[in-house]
Amino acid sequence: MPLISPESVEAVRQGADLVELVRSRVALVRRGGRWWGRCPFHDERTPSFSLLPPDFRRYYCHGCGATGDAITWMREQEGIASFPEAVEALADRFGIPIAVEAESPEERARRDARERRLALLERAAAFYAECLWRAGEARPAREYLLGRGFPEELIRRYRIGYAPGAGDALARRALRQGFTREQLADAGLARLRGGRPADFFTSRIMFPIADARGRVQGFGGRTLDPGERAKYVNSPEGEHFKKRTLLFGLAEARPAASRAGWFVVAEGYTDVLGLVSAGVEPAVACMGTSLTTAQLRLLGRWATEVRLCFDADRAGEQAAWRTVEAARGLTLSFSAVQLPSGQDPGDLAAGEEGRALLARAVNSPEPLVTSLIRGRVARAGHSPRDRDRAVEAIAGLLRQFPDSVEKDEGVRLAAGLLQLTQGAEERLRASSRGEAPAPAGPGAGERIAPEEVRERRFLALALAQPERAAPYVEGLAPEVFQVPEHRRAMALMRSGSLDPDAWPEELAPLATALRVEMAAGPATPAELREAAYRVELPAVRRRAAEARAAGDVEGHLRALDLERRLRDALRGES
Repeated sequence: MPLISPESVEAVRQGADLVELVRSRVALVRRGGRWWGRCPFHDERTPSFSLLPPDFRRYYCHGCGATGDAITWMREQEGIASFPEAVEALADRFGIPIAVEAESPEERARRDARERRLALLERAAAFYAECLWRAGEARPAREYLLGRGFPEELIRRYRIGYAPGAGDALARRALRQGFTREQLADAGLARLRGGRPADFFTSRIMFPIADARGRVQGFGGRTLDPGERAKYVNSPEGEHFKKRTLLFGLAEARPAASRAGWFVVAEGYTDVLGLVSAGVEPAVACMGTSLTTAQLRLLGRWATEVRLCFDADRAGEQAAWRTVEAARGLTLSFSAVQLPSGQDPGDLAAGEEGRALLARAVNSPEPLVTSLIRGRVARAGHSPRDRDRAVEAIAGLLRQFPDSVEKDEGVRLAAGLLQLTQGAEERLRASSRGEAPAPAGPGAGERIAPEEVRERRFLALALAQPERAAPYVEGLAPEVFQVPEHRRAMALMRSGSLDPDAWPEELAPLATALRVEMAAGPATPAELREAAYRVELPAVRRRAAEARAAGDVEGHLRALDLERRLRDALRGES
C-alpha cells in the first residue's frame, strides 16, 4: 500500500464530514450541543453515542467506550481493512487531494495497474451503455428490457449496456484511448488470440457489477440467443473480480438500506430491476448463488436485517438454507419474501398489479426459520422415517439460529405441521438448543399441551372480565381454538352464556378448571390482549400455510401481514 503523507492524512481528517458518514448508519438527534444516537458498536436502547463538539470530527460512546475519527469509522463500520485504503476512500468521497511518498517501485506499479484497470472498466461500462441506446443491433436488447416493464431511467441508472457482436469493438475503442492489449486481458474484457485482443463479451446485454463505492469490478452478460449454451456469462475470476465478494446493485441500494435497516436480496440482475421498479430501493442480487459470508458481512455494514427473495422452488429453498450456514456467527436477522410459485421479481414487475404485489410481499416477509420449516415439511414423506428425517433436519436448522421468539415459534410450527406429541416437541426443542433431549418416560404424555394452556388462560380471563373482553370474544371465531372443548366453550360465550356452571355436563371439567384460574383475579388490559393474540397467532400461521398451498397469493400475503403484526405486538407486551 502507498505511504500517504502526514499532511494528506491530516487534511482528510479535517475535511471529511463525520456527521454525514455517521448519519448513513445511525439516526442522529441534535441535543445539548452534540449529535446523539444509538451506538453502532454495541446493542443499546438509550442513545449513549455522540459526536463531540466543537467540530464534530470525533465520536465517543459513553456505554462501550468506542471512540475515533472519520478514518477509524471507515475501518470499523465500512469494513475497510487498512489505514491507507480508509484514507483514500475518504479522499475520494469528499474530493480531498492526497500526496503519496516513500512508495516502492513495486507498490507504485501495483497501484497504477489497479487505477488503470478501474479506469478501463469504467470506460467499458460507458461504451456498452452507449451501444445499448445507439447501436442498431441492440434493438432486440432494448425491446427486451423495456418489454419487461423496466423504465429507461432505471436502465440508465444501473448503467445497463450491450456488447456488440463484432468481436473486437470494445478492444479497438480501448486501444485508441491508450490502453494496452495486456490491460484489456487483465481487466477480463478481452482474450489474446495470437497477440490480438478479442472481446470477451459479444452480443450480450451487459450488467456492470460494482463494489460498494460504485466502482465497476466486472460484468455479467446475458444472451438473447436461445441457442447459446450459457445464458449468463460473468467476467473471469481474478484479483479484482471475485463474484463471492460482490453484490449487484450494492452502491445504489446502500442509502435506502441505511435508512430502512434492511436489504432485500434476489438471485439475478433483472430481479433487482424489478424490485426497484416496484419501489423497493434496498435491493441487491447475489448473482444466482446463495449468499456467502463475505457478502453477508458487506450487507451488515449498513443493515441489520436481510430479506431473502429467492425463487419459490427447491433451488431457492436450498440457497436459503446455505445462507443460514454462511451467516453463522453474524448478528443479522433473516426473513423470507413469499412470491407466487414460478414467478420472480423481474416477472412481476411487468405489470402494475404485479409491482404492487411485489412491494407488499417485500414489506410483509415471513421469518426465515418458519419459511424453511414449512418448505421442509412440505417435501417430507408420510412414513415415520420421513418424519424423523424432517425433524432431524429442522433441529439442525434451528441450532443455527440464536434463542429467540422466532426460534421458539419454529419449534411449535414444526410440531404442529408434523403432528408431534408433546414429548417429541420437547425433544425437538432441546435438540434445537444443542441440549440432550429428555428421554420419553412414564407420564411424559400427561403434560398439558401448550395450546391448551394458552386457550384456557384466555377463556378464564374473558369470563372474569366479560365487558373488557367482549371485543376479543367477538373477534375470535371458535374455529381458532385447537382444543375441541375450548371451541364449544367459545361458541357458548359468543352466544351470551358466560356462566360456566350452566354449560353442558360434558364441559364440567373445563368449567372447574376455568373457575380455578378465574380465582387468580382480574388481568390488566395488556395481559388480556396478549392472551387473545397468543390464541390467534397459531391460527393465522395455519391460514398462511393453507393459502400458500392453495396458490392464493393475496390470502397468503394478508395472513403473513397479520402474523407479523401479531408478533410485533407480542414482543411489545413481553
